[in-house]
Amino acid sequence: MSENQIVPRTREELDELLEVFFQEGNIGAAALLAWELLARFPSESFVARIYVKKILRDPYVAGLELNVFQSNATDLRKAGQFQELAELAALGLLKFPAQRYLTLSLVSAAEKLLRHEWIGHAIDSLGEPEESDVVLLNAVAAVAQTEGDYERAKRVFGKLLKLEPDNEQLLQNYSASLVGLGDFDEATNLLERALAKSESPREYLYRLAPLYRRSGLDVLAKLDQLDSAYFSRCENANKAKTHTDVRLFLQDFEGVCNGLEKQIEFAPSPETEFELAECEIALNRLNDGLNRYQVRFEAFPYLRWFDTNLPLYRGQYLEDERLFIWNEQGIGDEIMFAMFLEELERRATNVTIATDARLIDIFKQRYPHWTFINRHGMPEERIDADFACPMGELMIMFMPDLLKSKQHLRQPAFEPSQSRFAEIARLLEGKKKPRVAVTWRGGSKVNGKIRSMTLETLMKGLPQDADIDLISLQYDGEHEQEVRDYGDTRLALSGLNNRTDLEGVFSLLRCCDAVLTVDNAVAHFAAAMGTPTAVLVPAGQVQFRWKNERMRKLLFPSSDLFIQSVPGDWSDPVDRAWSHVLDIS
Repeated sequence: MSENQIVPRTREELDELLEVFFQEGNIGAAALLAWELLARFPSESFVARIYVKKILRDPYVAGLELNVFQSNATDLRKAGQFQELAELAALGLLKFPAQRYLTLSLVSAAEKLLRHEWIGHAIDSLGEPEESDVVLLNAVAAVAQTEGDYERAKRVFGKLLKLEPDNEQLLQNYSASLVGLGDFDEATNLLERALAKSESPREYLYRLAPLYRRSGLDVLAKLDQLDSAYFSRCENANKAKTHTDVRLFLQDFEGVCNGLEKQIEFAPSPETEFELAECEIALNRLNDGLNRYQVRFEAFPYLRWFDTNLPLYRGQYLEDERLFIWNEQGIGDEIMFAMFLEELERRATNVTIATDARLIDIFKQRYPHWTFINRHGMPEERIDADFACPMGELMIMFMPDLLKSKQHLRQPAFEPSQSRFAEIARLLEGKKKPRVAVTWRGGSKVNGKIRSMTLETLMKGLPQDADIDLISLQYDGEHEQEVRDYGDTRLALSGLNNRTDLEGVFSLLRCCDAVLTVDNAVAHFAAAMGTPTAVLVPAGQVQFRWKNERMRKLLFPSSDLFIQSVPGDWSDPVDRAWSHVLDIS
């Protein structure tokens, strides 16, 4: 079983839940449980068979045609409603057993919901895939990989690669099966060959670094040698990009800037310009970096979600004029940009800010004289203002002078309501041990994977005899079961919805002695609250808000960084971070 997989329920538990859901009239949930019982316990599913007959006799279910199931499954998949997709697909499979589209829909939902115990049974119902059946072959290989059958995974991914030799995801999956078989040399050679021609080298470097380490190689020296041999001359745009990413993993920001400049010479693009801006800011080349940061709207057009003909606010002092500020990026960046509202407060009185709905009450506590509105519920009529400004522009306008003046910003930058803080503090008042909040993941794409780790990796740095209380503020879908499965009695769930109840999260952070976290939204929240925050930062990313030391001390003075010295190896920074947290708690 994979580390994050949810523990399968027993037949008895499934029987009991099936009866409850059916009696409550929840046909979808009942159908899913009945399908699971029949798939996993075919010779013992007496209760399930009874309820399947009842479900299929329902007049509404009896009238549903296959095309309705398929159409609704497509809509649910596009909407990312995977629990509902699983229930619909299971209901359809009770009526149309082994139907291909519904089976693959259930497999897709199972992967997202971490219900890996469903996948093999679903796929087995379709029989052995034909050599040209790419979709089913992929599903079979994925199941084999998940179940640790790396020999079968290698064989099937190998077949797929013959059909799609340029498919990089297949190549990466094939290399993962080699790693599972302990064939590190072949996996390394495969990834190195692919690195030389890939347009996404960061993914390959992320996979190569731990392979070098497991083979006993000096990771930094190996990456440097690879770069010198094949990429450092930057003969074309692709090699310049790979050179850039290798230097990034080596934390050589000068080399990163050089590689990005070469990329721009070969193939100018706003995305590359934006990466160069971030690197320049990290290197404290503020004039160049902040001026270039304006390119973000060309690089990511979706950031310009608010379109206005209003004059751009440029930092001037306003008297009666009305100013409209709109948040442009994700919630972690919004917290960073909102730190500069303190300077704006000196310059403007009549301000309306469109922000993430979860932050409105928190911002109102700090700036009660301003108006805050939900950025996703904007009025259709024209915004009544004299000037407008995206929130990221505040950083560009105000940061250089703040750094020159060595001005300190208020800590905490924001506070939850007194009533909510008192409620959380009251719930925790009986606890006498040091209290530390933790998170360990920061996204699922390659940049998120680079800055993430497993819960086990995070906890390895904590001595067994450390007498502290830990609270998980991890906010993705599977973290609660992961905490339960890990089974360390010192680590508890927050009792909050960590994703939506941000006022509760902010209150809890104010009640903690320290926070230990990877670079995600919680790192920004905790440091903005003024709580001592140990931030685990990877090699392989710029993260200028942390790695520009002057900027970090201005915005997040309660934070301390623990940066990987070897790409992909968290052991040293995790050990150092725990030592620091235990010292200050």
